[in-house]
Amino acid sequence: MTRALFGREAEMAVLDSLLDRASAKPPTGGALLVRGEPGIGKSALLEAAAGRARDRGMHVLTCVGVAGESHLPFAGLHQLLWPVRRYAERLPSRERDALRNALGLTDAPYPGIFLIGLATLDLLGECARQAPVLVVADDVQYLDYPTCEVLAFLGTRLEADPVVQVAACRDEEGDPGPMGTGCLPELKLGPLNDTSAAALLDAHGQLDPLVRRRVLEEAVGNPLALVELPQALQSISGEADLPTWLPLTARLESAYAARLTALPEASRTALLALALDDGEQLAEALEAASRAAGAPISAADLEPAVAAGLVELGPERARFRHPLIRSAVSQAAGAGRRQQMHGALADVLAAAPERRVWHRAAATVGPDDEVAAELEQAAARAHRDGTASVAVAALSRAAELARPPARKGSLLLRAAEQAHELGRSQTTMRLLDEAASLDLHPGDRIQLLWFREIIAPSSRSGKPPLDAFAELADRMWREGGTDVTLDALVRLAMRAWWYNPDPAAYRRLADVAEATAAAEDDPRLLNILALSDPSGRGAVVLDRLRRCPPGAGDPVRDYVLGLAAQAVGDSERAFMFHEAAGAGLRAHGQLGALGENLLAQAWTAVHLGRLEVAAATADEGGRLLTETRGPFWATGTQLVTAIVAGRRGQAPIAADLAGQAERVIASAGVRHMLAQVQLARGVAALGQGRYDEAYEQLARIFDPLDFVYHARFRTWALADYAVAACLSGHQDAARAVCDELSREAATGGSPLLRAGLAVAAPMVAEDDEAEALFGKALSADLTVWPLHRARLLLAYGSWLRRRQYVVESRTPLRTARDLFDSLGELVGGERARQELDAAGENSGQRVQGALDRLSPQEWQIARLAADGLTNREIGQQLYLSHRTIGNHLYRVFPKLGITSRAELGAALTGRALVSD
Repeated sequence: MTRALFGREAEMAVLDSLLDRASAKPPTGGALLVRGEPGIGKSALLEAAAGRARDRGMHVLTCVGVAGESHLPFAGLHQLLWPVRRYAERLPSRERDALRNALGLTDAPYPGIFLIGLATLDLLGECARQAPVLVVADDVQYLDYPTCEVLAFLGTRLEADPVVQVAACRDEEGDPGPMGTGCLPELKLGPLNDTSAAALLDAHGQLDPLVRRRVLEEAVGNPLALVELPQALQSISGEADLPTWLPLTARLESAYAARLTALPEASRTALLALALDDGEQLAEALEAASRAAGAPISAADLEPAVAAGLVELGPERARFRHPLIRSAVSQAAGAGRRQQMHGALADVLAAAPERRVWHRAAATVGPDDEVAAELEQAAARAHRDGTASVAVAALSRAAELARPPARKGSLLLRAAEQAHELGRSQTTMRLLDEAASLDLHPGDRIQLLWFREIIAPSSRSGKPPLDAFAELADRMWREGGTDVTLDALVRLAMRAWWYNPDPAAYRRLADVAEATAAAEDDPRLLNILALSDPSGRGAVVLDRLRRCPPGAGDPVRDYVLGLAAQAVGDSERAFMFHEAAGAGLRAHGQLGALGENLLAQAWTAVHLGRLEVAAATADEGGRLLTETRGPFWATGTQLVTAIVAGRRGQAPIAADLAGQAERVIASAGVRHMLAQVQLARGVAALGQGRYDEAYEQLARIFDPLDFVYHARFRTWALADYAVAACLSGHQDAARAVCDELSREAATGGSPLLRAGLAVAAPMVAEDDEAEALFGKALSADLTVWPLHRARLLLAYGSWLRRRQYVVESRTPLRTARDLFDSLGELVGGERARQELDAAGENSGQRVQGALDRLSPQEWQIARLAADGLTNREIGQQLYLSHRTIGNHLYRVFPKLGITSRAELGAALTGRALVSD
């Protein structure tokens, strides 16, 4: 029976609205994270929502986090899905196998968290065919990390399925892992108002007026305190009264602890076993309690605790009425008794090594290499199974127990690496600081140094660190660690790419990499050479990349080679590598890496003028990066989207996105990305015809004295910079830039730089040189650079018209217009029309493309459907439910003016005139 709620009408209205969506026609899903302090009523609110859902005929699935089970992968998911596991038989084999793996029904290799998430999403969708589903997850802060990842995955994808998810977590525990990244809507649960607090208190019995007033003052609107504190105040004498200076949580724990003192010793021992056990099996806890007490303890010994309102007892399980009771029992026992009980539990769990090792570790005082080794093995299993959070905890505890300092340091560094993968920056830095105080192996010392440089780049940059790292890497290689050296140098080369160190410093990194005698086609070597010295080694890298076919079976290899190709300006080859990498990463469910790959692919699409692809990949990449890496990573996709918007004449959108990205970048102290912000702002200003402003924004990228200057991003910005310079009367400054970059192009051979110079050089040239430069540029092969070619033709046509070759100007202007239109580059197309009008030719109206009518995600789904994929196959690629895919296509068809999938291909590639 659902207990009555006091003062929560507004919150219940929010939950009712969510439940209404699942029963609507057509149904939609949604998610909500309820946050609040302990005892504020989160569980009661979730219980009420579950009751109302059952009254509506919905299927309710629940899981509750237990502190002791947080290291057991998918313990929460097992609770949630076990009652409906039969629906897994309806899933595609790949998803079915992934779910069986997570539920412990098979020993197959770990399938990846996002494939498990997709399988869970589709399983709930199958369950929802019978009735809408409510997923309730309580005490999320205690759930195991993989379950939280699955719940976060679900919460962002409940769009077209009649599935609703409501979760609750404690504020004081910090962010609940992946669910605390801000990707889910949140409801903050505050204290009850005075009227509701008094009504709740009075509903639980009459109190002496003085006691009643004291309780209301002490409880400050906390429902649990209003119920529990009266008993404590009545059972404690005045001298030992509840300490009012303690936080409310501590006062509640004190209230519960006060009840413990009245219980028999056997009851307290049984409660301690329950509190420390990482399960709720009654027989298991009672056996451990008996071992610790040296005498039999049975379920009957728990009856006094049941009568005191501390636990609820079932035939096979026992459950604390509130998590604070569990912590109160544990704290009241003292360290010695806790260690003894952990030892007893370890003995009981001899047949369950995954659980036993944690109790052995908790029972151990002082160094113990044997237990440390067991924990290290547990960490290896956790890493293999994709549960990095468990690996962090195991390695951290192993480091505490290990004896040799160098071994401690190695374990701490491995824990830091796992924590960094999870995005736990504070934990990572704490582990690195602990390792730094130890006498590390040389290789570990290098790892520590570059790890700190990568994690806190805003405070460490420039020549001295790179010189020091190069020296350490050289030592590492000479001691026989080629693979470790290359792995370290890859990260250092990325530092060299993003920052502006002395050229001698980053060339030193390339020298060390070449000295390792790695294979010429080793992706790491090519990546290091390209990122650290694109000017000096660019030609070598370009040549070797041509002999490395994309799609060789390793998506990470393709991703690394794509970055190398991008760094040396081979955007076409980079796009192919990233496309191949994306297919592999999707298949393996590596969505975090896929998000990074999509970001890189989006930039290559921008360089190649493929605006539709850039918009779609940036959109998907941004969602995945927000979900897996955090908001900072997603700023890169915002900047791509800003540039696409700027090229399409949507300057306000572009400016807003650039401003949002700049604020995140500035707060993180990462100055090197400001060049991309300037590029986005310059493109937006060009789109509005504000040429002086565009020049001022873009020129900063080329000025070595400006703090946003970036030597590498000049190549990315060159064409836009030249257009802005030409239209604002700054040809002389742009000419000097072109002269400098021409020398770099001669040695590095960057195709992107050469294409940019083909556009820029004739555009800003002196009149007596322009004709020859236009002729040379027009004869160059710009097939893979359609946007550059369109700009070149526009500039050439404009130059001809200004020199009174009006008839001759129309052909290049007409071709430029059509090219711009085909690319969706509305700003260039409009300028070409204006020039054609000035040349005496009616230029016609702008044509619309699919991106004018569809959102980036709709365009991506429509493109996959046009390729012949079914809704379920598209959903498997994009990690969305097939119902969500169908919902998107339902909206796409009328937008494109079609009625069937067979028409999608023509609608996406064709163009229709804009109506008058």
